[in-house]
Amino acid sequence: MGNSHTFSRRIRGSMKRSFRPLLLLLMALSVFMTLIVPAWADNLPAPPANSAKGVYMFNPNDGKVLFSQNPDMELPMASTTKMMTALLIIEDGHNMNDKVTCSQRCATIGESSIYLQQGESLTVQQMLNGLLLPSGNDAAIALAEYDAGSVEAFVGKMNRRAAELGMTHTHFVTPHGLDEPGHYTSARDFAILGAEVMKHQQLREIVKREEYRIPGYGQPDGRDLINTNHLLKYPYVDGIKTGYTDNAGECIVISAQQNGVSLIIVYLGGPSLAQRDQEVYNLIQYGFASYANRTVVTAGKEYASISVPYSRNRKLSLVAQGDLSQQVYIKDSVDYRLVLPDEPTLPIRKGDKVGMVEAYDGDRLLGSAYLVAASDVAAPGLADRVGYYISSIFHIFGATSFRLAAGLGRVMPEVTRG
Repeated sequence: MGNSHTFSRRIRGSMKRSFRPLLLLLMALSVFMTLIVPAWADNLPAPPANSAKGVYMFNPNDGKVLFSQNPDMELPMASTTKMMTALLIIEDGHNMNDKVTCSQRCATIGESSIYLQQGESLTVQQMLNGLLLPSGNDAAIALAEYDAGSVEAFVGKMNRRAAELGMTHTHFVTPHGLDEPGHYTSARDFAILGAEVMKHQQLREIVKREEYRIPGYGQPDGRDLINTNHLLKYPYVDGIKTGYTDNAGECIVISAQQNGVSLIIVYLGGPSLAQRDQEVYNLIQYGFASYANRTVVTAGKEYASISVPYSRNRKLSLVAQGDLSQQVYIKDSVDYRLVLPDEPTLPIRKGDKVGMVEAYDGDRLLGSAYLVAASDVAAPGLADRVGYYISSIFHIFGATSFRLAAGLGRVMPEVTRG
């Protein structure tokens, strides 16, 4: 979108008078003539460089894509896979206090682990923390078997849910993300998944934790689970999941919130942990810098003028009652829609609410403010009404006579030539 402002209007109410077309025309003309707003400066810097194979950053609140790099490239995603595992457990509505027991397959999966023993049981809540904080592959197997009866059946559910979410470049083979042929996603697809995960309060509470303690198998002091997401040290980062394998490289899906701006960032296939964290940090700053607090409606500013009943030439100026400020993407314009009566009821006093101005960023409503009268308008007396009707009659007959004369002027030469 450019920086020029566009305007649309909606008219509400009922028209009781016989001169509705004329009145509506005058009102429409006055709206387009008075709504003039200066453009905002486009001062967004260039996006930061990064070394990942696939990157995607968007704001889930307004849907704006702030940066993408190979967004649909199909790439391994390592343990970021576990976002889908956790999502299905929550969506299936399991009681968080239900017991989940580790099988032999669970106890022998290896790699990243919370060191579950065969036959050991933890609650769903504890298993989810073990899944999402230290990225326990054993917790992933345990939860998959608990939910679907087998890992294979659970993977089928993962793929069906991906299809439902529109993740067209994703295919799951495992619930944990260890390298397997045919196990892949794209940065754009995992941004969809990340946004879906963050819709659930139970998952938001888990992924923002830096540590959590669970019972220890034969260990009276329990086991401390440490979150592998180092970017949680920044107060605006509140999730979501990291991942690494030799084949996938460094992967992370980040959620961040600041001053009303939400970001989901997917970073797949980075060369090193240090580069991943620094480059994602840079992307977060760029994302936040893409928005600015703007006064989208200004108190006292005229946003419309409407025709005054029983007065052919007089207009009433309508001004915003108060300021409206919002975080807005700095490359966008704001559209204004006016809510006005077909005909105001007189008398009107200065400051009376007459209409409303609504500010939109695309299809997203930013907010609204009342439009109030900028001056008094008295109720019309009998002389005002009679004078208006007489002048309207002369106006209509005058226009009709002019059209008739013009028509005769076109016909007469054709008759005389005959």
